[in-house]
Amino acid sequence: MLNFEIFVLNYNGKDLLAECLPTIIEACKKSRYNGRVTVIDNQSKDASVEFLRESFPQVIIHIARENKVLCSFNEAVEQSEAEFAIFLNNDIKVEVDFVDPLLEHFHDNNVFFIAPCVLNFDGTFNGGKSYIKMKYGFIKVEVDREIPDLEGITQSIACGAFRKSIFLQLGGYDSLYLPGYWEDTDLCYRGLKMGYKGIYEPKSRIYHKESTTFAKSFSQYKRKVLVDRNMFLFTWKNISSFSILAQHLLFLLPRLLHALVSAQFHTIAGFIQAFAKLPIVFKKRKCISVKYGVPDTEIVKI
Repeated sequence: MLNFEIFVLNYNGKDLLAECLPTIIEACKKSRYNGRVTVIDNQSKDASVEFLRESFPQVIIHIARENKVLCSFNEAVEQSEAEFAIFLNNDIKVEVDFVDPLLEHFHDNNVFFIAPCVLNFDGTFNGGKSYIKMKYGFIKVEVDREIPDLEGITQSIACGAFRKSIFLQLGGYDSLYLPGYWEDTDLCYRGLKMGYKGIYEPKSRIYHKESTTFAKSFSQYKRKVLVDRNMFLFTWKNISSFSILAQHLLFLLPRLLHALVSAQFHTIAGFIQAFAKLPIVFKKRKCISVKYGVPDTEIVKI
């Protein structure tokens, strides 16, 4: 029988845990597979750990050695004995039957990750099926904004189920992108380049109060800088296709000039910060290039 572990990432989210965690615990109990719930606490300062111990003694608590945002999943998953990991944030509620539709896809040994249908707390659609595309030389992740009611292929997920063995093989989330953005797409993309699959499963539904923690920690401008910086890092680290890189370089200067003229200074700042990390990026390219078998042109839609 399949065994799984639900990991809930938390940082200063005591109130969110009180609201959302009971739905996750109940869903874990209702699954026909063997599972447990672990909260990964990223060095919270709001008494989250004490609250968990008092209110949810059945939940495992993993205290991260330091707050590495999504990269804190790496350490916890490595210590897990489960075959499959489901990653959630502290601002996510779930339907009671969300687990099993995800896990059933793992009977296909080539499946790496499965995305649930993600709704906002008010029931409106948020996402689930995503595609990696290039437009005017720049990589972006495009979310299918219509609620897809049939399962299908997805190329990037922020939360959902992962096969632990492949996650560890890939080294988990890359700290290059800290404090956040694009590390989830990076992980999925590396799996796709190794020939594994990502699946969207609409029967599994979760509800997300998006960017709650990040909005508290970073201004809107800072978040935009991080998004742009990490887009550059993702492209320079992962893309090996000559044609895609050529398009990226061809449009790079016009894009930066346009950003300057239109006062999109976050793009300029993101580029400068990414450029400063080029030595690290080149080292990572050398380490990962030998692992890949699927060309970028079979994944990225131009």
